[in-house]
Parts: sequence; C-alpha cells; structure tokens
Amino acid sequence: MSVRIQCIRAFQKILEEKVFFKDLKDGFDEKSRPFAGYLILTALRRKPVIDKLLGSILVKKIKEKDKVLNYVLLLGAVEILYMDTPVYAAINEYVNAAKKLVGNFASKMVNAVLHKIENHKENMQNQAEFPAGFKEILQKDYTSAEIKKMKEILLVEAPLDLTAVDPVQTASDLEGLLFENGTVRLQNVKKEPSLLKGYDQGLWFVQDLAAALPLSMISDLRDKKVLDLCAAPGGKTAQLLYKGANVTALDIDASRLEKLKENMQRLHLEKNLSVVCEDAFSFLKKTTQKYDFILIDAPCSATGTFRKHPEIIYFKTLEDVNKQAEIQKKLLNEAVSCLNEKGQILYVTCSISKTEGEQQIESFLEENHDFELLPFEKKNIFKNAQKLDDCIFNKGVLRTLPYHKQNLGGMDSFFAAILKRKDK
Repeated sequence: MSVRIQCIRAFQKILEEKVFFKDLKDGFDEKSRPFAGYLILTALRRKPVIDKLLGSILVKKIKEKDKVLNYVLLLGAVEILYMDTPVYAAINEYVNAAKKLVGNFASKMVNAVLHKIENHKENMQNQAEFPAGFKEILQKDYTSAEIKKMKEILLVEAPLDLTAVDPVQTASDLEGLLFENGTVRLQNVKKEPSLLKGYDQGLWFVQDLAAALPLSMISDLRDKKVLDLCAAPGGKTAQLLYKGANVTALDIDASRLEKLKENMQRLHLEKNLSVVCEDAFSFLKKTTQKYDFILIDAPCSATGTFRKHPEIIYFKTLEDVNKQAEIQKKLLNEAVSCLNEKGQILYVTCSISKTEGEQQIESFLEENHDFELLPFEKKNIFKNAQKLDDCIFNKGVLRTLPYHKQNLGGMDSFFAAILKRKDK
C-alpha cells in the first residue's frame, strides 16, 4: 500500500470513527510517519476551507459508495496548496490512488479537479474556519474578534513544551525558549521527543505551557497529602512530586495508569507515589482519608487542545460540553468531603468553554457558601525568561487562550481555579 493511500484511509478513519491520529501513527513506518503526520494534521486544520473550494469546482456530488474520493481530493489539495510536493507529482499520486481505490473513471475526475486547485494557492494560505458544531461552542463565550484570532492559531503547528528538573539547563541543552514559569519550548521539532537529549535520563517530560501553569504557580506542597483525581497519563502528577508532595494518583483507566507508572519510573519519581485504579466517585464516597490538597484534573471536552489535536474541532459539540460539565459538578461536590479543614482544591480543565471553567466555579461558589476563591498570584520563577501575558491571571482564576503568546506559537486553552474554605 502506498503511503498516500495509507494516509487517505487513516484520514477517513479519523473523521468517520472519531479516532485521533496519535493512535494511528504507529501504523506508519518510521520513515513515512513525519510526512503522514504533517499531511493529515494539515488536512484537519484546513478541511473546512478546502471543502468549500472543492465544492465550487466539483460539477457533480460524489456518490456515497465512492465517498473515499472526498478524502483523496482533500489530501491531494493539501499537498498542492500547503506542501512542497511538486504539483505534477502530487496529482500523479492521487490520480493513482483514486484508480486503485475506486476505478478509472474516478481517476479522471481527480485529475481534472486537482489541476484546477493550483490556481487558488495564493489566496488559500491564510484562510481558516471552524466546523459549525465547534463554532457554536466558541460563539457561546467569545467575540468574533477573539474567534478570528483562534482561527489564525489553528493554522499554526504547535511547538513542543517541556517541564524539566532543571529548566535552565534543559533550555540550554536543547536550544529551547525558557518561560518565566519554567516551561521550556522547542520550535520545529522534527523527531520523536523520546529521541531528544535528556529523555532517557528522566530530566524532563512533555507538557504544554498552559497545562504546566497552575501547579507552577503553587509553591507550598512539600510533605502535603495530595489526591490527584483523573491523574493519567501523569503530567501534573509529576509536577506534584517535583514539589515534594505525597501523592495518591487515581484514574479509572488501567492502561493509562500503567503509562503513568512508566512515566514516573523514567522521571525517578516513584518514591512518594501511590496509584489507585478506581472510579473517582466510588473512591471519594468510601474513603475515610482527608487530604491537604486535591487536584481535580476534570474530565472535559478537551476543546482547548485543538492546536495539537485538530481532530477535536470535528468531534465536539455543545452537547459534549454540557455532558462533561455535569460530571465536573459532581466531582467538585464529592471532593469537598475528602478535604482537610484548611485544605485546597485545584480545579483544572483543558476546555475552551466557560461552561466547564468560569461558570462551573461560579456555580460551585453560589451553592457552597463556606468556600471561596483563592486567587492565583503570578510568580516570576525565572525573571530573565519569556514573560507570560498578564491577562492569563484574570479575576483570580487562570484562563489561557490559544492565541496567548501567538508570536511564539500560542498555547492550549486551559482553565484553573483554587478553592478553599472560608476562615471561621
């Protein structure tokens, strides 16, 4: 099977079965994996505008039984419009793919359509759009100007962010950019992170700048008894352990917990860690333990991760957001009973929706009058490093948006809030 046909089939699987490319990439050999990743993720980022262009060129609608041709045309258009593949070579590859997947008549249609695509290359470079369902999520909370900025960052390949034992040394070793919270950012990484210096020695782990921020702003966790809910694959677990906490990491998914254990072993962080494979609600209802600090890395729509996982914009709707919000509300209310009198709850989600963030916390405080918000304080841990946008720390909570630090590659959209009981 040619790599293009493999990409076409993978792209079809992603959209029709709601599978992420990261779960399919091992099906590609090591040599073709970078090409396949760039082609497929670019197609996901550009699909709405390419679909519109193809719709204006196609004379007849493609029959349902031949729907694979939609993916043939889309990926062919991506190579012509956004990649360095010579036009004649790209057309030849996708004509042959159409012939093998559907038949001779299809190859003639693909040939005709793709020849017309090249004429649109210049005006397609900066065009971006979200699918209707995802746009509805954004329009509920954000202005048209903010959504426009989100469209722009959608087209930008996300950088690789690391959380390190020694951020200054790691930034030096890997020629990365150091942010003031300690995150090290690498641009244009073309190989697997596991091949980079320091990985095998456990000197760092991959974690988006936005995801690293909440715990990097909290300092007093040494020897604290911490419950890490929905912990796998363990990025924030590692941060807690770096800070000297005694951590109980809980997750319902056994395979993801195994990954967490592997990650902690590589990072040499097993010492103060216990792992529990159980449903969070079941655990919270039966445990008699009281914790100094509870991290709720809440199940969410994950809509804030669309830069790295553009599949999200096709998978998620307002209905998904509202379903997750119900679960989050229950988790918050159950966690309260396991908190020490002077303990704190850190609630975080990687959702761009305020239903799962700001509004969730407002609702909790309205219903739990004995609790209050403990405002985040911006800490410049590394004063000579790249500064963070002040707007991230707004009204006591932390809210990042994809276009924050857009000139340096942006970041995931993330929400975090710290809750504590009011002093008596």
